[in-house]
Amino acid sequence: MANTSHERTATNTGSVSVEMVLLTPVLVLLMVFVVFLGRAGGANEQVRHAADEAARAASLIARPNMQAVAQLIATADLAANGVNCASTNVSVAVSNVVTAGSVTVTVSCVVNRQGTGLLGVVARTITASSTEVIDRYRAG
Repeated sequence: MANTSHERTATNTGSVSVEMVLLTPVLVLLMVFVVFLGRAGGANEQVRHAADEAARAASLIARPNMQAVAQLIATADLAANGVNCASTNVSVAVSNVVTAGSVTVTVSCVVNRQGTGLLGVVARTITASSTEVIDRYRAG
């Protein structure tokens, strides 16, 4: 009977190595997927914040300068918060109401996929918009 248990132990010693060889790629893919989700979630919050900041800044200046200021503020805000975007786009839409106009800033971000090529995911674009009432006393 002792020989039987010894034989079982001797034949099972290589199974741990085989299991690790099979599980390691799965664990690596899982870790890469978690990194991608973290980047996407972080980029989502960063884009929302950048749109809010850019809309607020654009609402405080004259209409001809709104696009340039919104672009500058959104880009600076994304850079200051550790941008996770491979590329960004900022657009400004101004309502034509003279007395109480508003400005809407839309920020788009293509999520950085660097280091996540193993997943084979397509580029994901995150877009956020923010609208502010134009301060007619400050915007001149």
